[in-house]
Amino acid sequence: MRAFPLRISAIAERSLMLAMVVFLSVSAAFAQAQASTSDLTGSVTDPSGAVIPGATVTVTNPSTGFTRTFTTNDSGEFQAIGLPPGTYDVSASAATFKTVKISNVKLTVGQRAGITIPLEVGGADAVVDIDISSVELIETTKSTVSSTIEQEKIENLPINERSATGFALTLSTVGRDNGRPIGPAPTSGINVGGQRGRSTLVQVDGADFTDNSINAARSTVSQEAVQEYQVATNSYAPEFGRATGGIVNVVTKRGTNDFHGNLFGFIRDKNIQARNPFSPVDKPDFRRTQWGGTLGGPIVKDKTHFFASYERRDRDESGFFTTDLVSGLSSTFALPAIPGLNPNATVFGNLTAEQAGTLTAAFQAAAPGLMSPDAMVRAQAGAVVCGLRAYAFFASSGGGTALTGANGLNSPNDGSMCPAISPIGPGAVGPRFILSGAPVPSATMGANGLPIAFRPLNDLQRVFPVTDNTNFFSIRGDQSINDNNQLTMRFGWNTSDITGIQVESQNQSLGQNDFSRTGVQELTDYSFSTQLNSVLGTNWANEFKFNFGRRETTFRSQNTDAVAFNISGAAFIGRELFSPVVRTENRYQFANNVNWVAGDHIFKFGGDYSFVDIPAFEFELNFAGLFNFGPFAATNLNAAFAGLPDFTPVQSYGLGLPSTYIQGFGDPNGSFSNKPIAFFAQDTWRVLPNFTINYGVRYDVELTRQIDTVGFSDPLSGITLSAGDILAAQDAVNVQQGIPRDTDNWAPRLGFSYDPWSDGKTVIRGAFGLFYDHPLLAIATNSDIGDAAQQQQGVFTAGSPNPTSLLNASQIFQGTVCGVNGS
Repeated sequence: MRAFPLRISAIAERSLMLAMVVFLSVSAAFAQAQASTSDLTGSVTDPSGAVIPGATVTVTNPSTGFTRTFTTNDSGEFQAIGLPPGTYDVSASAATFKTVKISNVKLTVGQRAGITIPLEVGGADAVVDIDISSVELIETTKSTVSSTIEQEKIENLPINERSATGFALTLSTVGRDNGRPIGPAPTSGINVGGQRGRSTLVQVDGADFTDNSINAARSTVSQEAVQEYQVATNSYAPEFGRATGGIVNVVTKRGTNDFHGNLFGFIRDKNIQARNPFSPVDKPDFRRTQWGGTLGGPIVKDKTHFFASYERRDRDESGFFTTDLVSGLSSTFALPAIPGLNPNATVFGNLTAEQAGTLTAAFQAAAPGLMSPDAMVRAQAGAVVCGLRAYAFFASSGGGTALTGANGLNSPNDGSMCPAISPIGPGAVGPRFILSGAPVPSATMGANGLPIAFRPLNDLQRVFPVTDNTNFFSIRGDQSINDNNQLTMRFGWNTSDITGIQVESQNQSLGQNDFSRTGVQELTDYSFSTQLNSVLGTNWANEFKFNFGRRETTFRSQNTDAVAFNISGAAFIGRELFSPVVRTENRYQFANNVNWVAGDHIFKFGGDYSFVDIPAFEFELNFAGLFNFGPFAATNLNAAFAGLPDFTPVQSYGLGLPSTYIQGFGDPNGSFSNKPIAFFAQDTWRVLPNFTINYGVRYDVELTRQIDTVGFSDPLSGITLSAGDILAAQDAVNVQQGIPRDTDNWAPRLGFSYDPWSDGKTVIRGAFGLFYDHPLLAIATNSDIGDAAQQQQGVFTAGSPNPTSLLNASQIFQGTVCGVNGS
């Protein structure tokens, strides 16, 4: 198979894996390392502003006992890299100078802050406390465009559903994605810089929290467990990748030397909030409660700490079917009794204003001809009236049957001499399709006791329940092995059961889904990560990380047995076509990070290896069967209808005239895997005290599983193709199943930061780089399952319901494939 000109062979793949292991063992760096730490750089000066070499700088987190000590170099500068985000006390001392202590120095995730510490002449035993407000904490070296959402905003901003990633929407460059964050193929829910939601990477404590199957964010943690967020929106360094939009990193809280916790509860209720403007009733059911608690503290003071959180979200709310089906079919046309042509005066209802107006005008134009002494003129006028009568019967019958499941008209076979248009004998038409006389199957029920066939549109549920029962549990432990080694572990367990999900797979607008078409999602998400931060000498820092995630998710339709009807612009009924979707995804991520401070350079070298395994994947497409109803050209029924308006999608539904019928069948099961690998090298080079260059390069490769071709046999046509035939066809057009392996993803990055007046008040930043996105594996699994070999789609076009016609969608819909009575 010629999958790709640079396809990696199995031997090359193993060689690359071996090189990866060796690289990790010596100098690899986690590709998102700075997503979990921060840096503090600065200088120590005397009263004249001259730098002080050899000064001792100590950085201490008083709440955890974490301490690091540094010595200024010949330029009087120090570099404190890889610090956990938090609030620190920074002290500096030197011979013949008083000790200076600056409290409450707050460092946020991803920050590279600079600080100048002024010393006063005096004895070292004298301590001078400096207010942090009088010391400028500035960032003049970074070229990445990013923002940090700190604890104060997290605690005070009202965020819908208290979503852990919802705070990103407070930034001007972040918007809500058009794709929904729940459903059969959700997205992250946010887009950055106009990019799609699947191009946003979400991390928790630097660990990848991406559902690689669909490139959505996995469920993260309770808002109460979040210390801060970092959102990188543009020009991020080579250490960041697998996203062309932005990167959202969630930093969780850690325990301290004091026990602390909280209990919380929030409630929204229909009695204390405004009515939903889309609700067709006055006070639809609405109740949302979120409650839980946190607890953190020491196990061993200054050594071992924990922090645990739990949150429960319960929603009992309402969804709405909002289409006004009746108002568009509220006009009538009255046809008086005409001997021989229309024996009984008839009022045809359920017409559009255009249809009623056209019929009225056409009849008024033809009526005088009925009284003409010229036989030919009378015959021509009679033919026109017969055509108008037939059209009115079809349009009115279609509207009435669609709305109520029954036709309120009497049969057109009432003694009229007009050409017959229905096989139904004299009397009421009732619950029968006027074209075939076949019964309307509106009473057909499935094993679940719910209707599975024709649904009278007036009977659709206008208000239906939406429920949500979600749990967020997280526990984090931090162990200070010694001053140079810090170990962190975190375990998360989240479950979610949601009903009433509005789906959009057929491009329908919200409010057009019947309750039967809404989705049910069941999800369980496990996560475990551990991280070891180590200081190696005075200029080296290392970070090792392991991340495991498992997501078990099921999406199904509210009514799993119902045939699907898409009535364009009006109603979408029956089983969701992209369901059920059942899959399990396991992610194993290994990474390591080393930082090296060398003079005016801070080097980072890195690599990241993940194994994403989808051992089981079930995806059914159109297995319930889909009838599409759109505008139906009147002339398709009778050439005499030329010039008359099309039948509406609703009338087409009542007439039993679908434009297409699609039936999926075959094997819906599959599996897949992926090995995302990344390397990077970068340098922050302080060329001048006020000019910094950030440069480097990143390489990404995704070793997706290659899918072998399988044989194909079409049960309808009898065509049989071998696996070799399929392979030859693929090679002929240079395509393949799954995702081809792209191996030339080199991404150089270059940025600068310039402080023209060296005062930290004005900084000019610029950057350039290449960025590669992360393929969603559902593309590959769908191409494997839905490749017309494993799973097929039968498509039937419009036609006549007459049993003698070629097999078509109308016969299937009305049940006339083998005759009205199944004979």
